[in-house]
Amino acid sequence: MRSRKWIYPLLILLVAGFIIGYNYIYQDHRNIKSEKAAFTLSADFLIQDFQSNEETATSKYLNQTIEVRGKLTAIEDASIVLDQVVFFALSENETPPKSSQLQSEIRVKGRCIGFDSLLEEVKLDQASIIE
Repeated sequence: MRSRKWIYPLLILLVAGFIIGYNYIYQDHRNIKSEKAAFTLSADFLIQDFQSNEETATSKYLNQTIEVRGKLTAIEDASIVLDQVVFFALSENETPPKSSQLQSEIRVKGRCIGFDSLLEEVKLDQASIIE
């Protein structure tokens, strides 16, 4: 009789834990395009920030939504580069700019995923071009 008294609260805790864990693991992905940018800056300023103190810049920008403006210097299939130092992996539904836009100033918003010290590039994903 005594042992049955603890079975129901234990089952309730297990079910609640399962529901919380499931919701945590399968939470919705962020929609970077609709988020307000935490930082709006130039590509030059962003790379200088990482080159002067990578650790501080990483703690400041990592996983943040950032709007970057700069000169479009490279276009790949689903990625672009601004000022040869900021790499953007475009979102799945984002159309890359036309090659005629190379060397023109554009603004791009994305999520900072870090600094590649080998290539000396700041990398952002889920990027969208701002009109």
